[in-house]
Amino acid sequence: MSTLTALTGSTFRLSSFQLKLIGILLMVFDHIHQFFPIDVPIWFTWIGRIVAPIFLFASAEGYYYTRSKWKYMLHLYIGYVLMGIMNMIIQRQLPSEHVLINNIFGTLFLAVLYMFLIDWFINSIKARKYVQIGAAIIAFILPIVLSQAAMQFLTSSAIGNPVLFNLFMYGNLLIPVPILVEGGYVFIILGVLFHLLRYKRSWQVLALVAVSVLIAWMSHFELLAEFQWMMVFAAIPIALYNGTKGRNMKYFFYVFYPAHIYFLYMLAYWLGK
Repeated sequence: MSTLTALTGSTFRLSSFQLKLIGILLMVFDHIHQFFPIDVPIWFTWIGRIVAPIFLFASAEGYYYTRSKWKYMLHLYIGYVLMGIMNMIIQRQLPSEHVLINNIFGTLFLAVLYMFLIDWFINSIKARKYVQIGAAIIAFILPIVLSQAAMQFLTSSAIGNPVLFNLFMYGNLLIPVPILVEGGYVFIILGVLFHLLRYKRSWQVLALVAVSVLIAWMSHFELLAEFQWMMVFAAIPIALYNGTKGRNMKYFFYVFYPAHIYFLYMLAYWLGK
C-alpha cells in the first residue's frame, strides 16, 4: 500500500511508465519557460521543479530492477557525453543568448554510480573482501576530489588561460563531476536516498521533504525568489507509485530529452533573429 493511499484511502496508482510520462510532460513546460522566459508564465517552471525527483526516483527503481547495472550506467554515461558534445556543437553553429547547460544524464549517472558504489562497499564488508572495500572507498572519494579540483580551477586565475580552459571544458565532456552536473550534490544525494530507502516508501517521501526543506532554508525561505523547493510536490506521484513497470519506454527518454531541448533552442534562435 502506498503512503498516499494509507492517508487518503484512494486506490489510484501510478506505474513507472506513468511516472515518467508525468515527468516528461512537466519537463517540456519547464524548458519552454527556459527558452521563452519573457513570453511564458513563471508557473511553467514552477511545476517543472518536480521533474528531477521523479527521474531520480525512477533511476533508483531502474537500477534495482536492471539485469546489468554496468550496462545501465554505461547508457547514462553515453547519454551524458553525446549530449555534452551536441550542446557544444549546436551553440557554436547557432550562437544565442540562451546557454545550453541542460544535461540531466550526468546527474543520473553519478546518482546511479554512487548507488552501485555503496552496494559494492556493503557487499564487500559482508564478504570481508578488504581489497574491494578499499577500491570502493577510493572510487567513492574520486568524484568528490575531482569536484574540488574543478572548483579550484574555476576560482583561480588559470581560468583565463584559453588552453587550460579548453582542456577543462573537454575534460568535463568526458568526466561528469558532482559540483558541475545539474542539481549538484543535492540531487545525487536524493537519488541515493531513494535507493537506500526503497523498501520504505514513507521514508523516501520524508527524504524528499527533508531535502526540499533544506533547499528552502538555504534560500532563506524566499519562496518566490528561489523555487527549487517546490520539488517537494513530487512526493505526491512518488507516493502513488505501485511498484510496477507499466509499458516499456526503455530508450524513449534518452532520445526525447535532448531532442526537445534542441528543438526549443533552435526555435528560440530562429524566432530571435
